[in-house]
Amino acid sequence: MSDRRAETAADKHDIEYLQRLYAKATDKLGQKTAELREEGRRIYHRIFTPDAKVRTANTGNDFVADGPDGWAAVAENALKDYIGTQHLIGTQLAEVNGDQGTLESYLNAWHKNADGSVYYFLGTYLSKVRRGKDGWQIYDMTLRLDTSGIVQTT
Repeated sequence: MSDRRAETAADKHDIEYLQRLYAKATDKLGQKTAELREEGRRIYHRIFTPDAKVRTANTGNDFVADGPDGWAAVAENALKDYIGTQHLIGTQLAEVNGDQGTLESYLNAWHKNADGSVYYFLGTYLSKVRRGKDGWQIYDMTLRLDTSGIVQTT
């Protein structure tokens, strides 16, 4: 493998890892303890640029936020009533062009309600990334709803 090809593969890995960390952080933001929520916010600061623009699309009640703290507030509010969540990242497609790139990631998110039902959200993250002094970070992300529903589990 050529050096350039190996460098591109490493860049794609680093870019894809951002979305995996995002899923972990988002689940922590849905927890009931302040310590876990703070850990989620710290991860958001690692993966998002300070000026990141983050939004939802196709949800019927779309959200827009600026920066990691703005999006953390949106996530915490959206998850506050669930007794458990799990965000799973599936297919990921990263493209690199110098110090810029894009990332498309599929999402399966499961949110347990107090009545035992589960709200599922299947979507796609469309992200723009750039390499800076702290490595690769997301500076623009849209979470697009593809489908959702409720499953009764009890």
